[in-house]
Amino acid sequence: MADTQNNQPTLDGTPIHRYRYCRRCGRPLTAEASRRIGYGDECNPTRHPTPAATRQVDQDQLPED
Repeated sequence: MADTQNNQPTLDGTPIHRYRYCRRCGRPLTAEASRRIGYGDECNPTRHPTPAATRQVDQDQLPED
């Protein structure tokens, strides 16, 4: 999306950056907090971080006592 969709003029005419659409899914944002960060509740990466990658590692068995 172009920046012209997200810049909104204030009363004195200086532009401030507020997102109108979610940066992940593109849906319109209505909450002020969401408009500041650019993500809706479902798409916010800080609330729903991606899980860590799992790795399969070959290991030797531990010796028994």
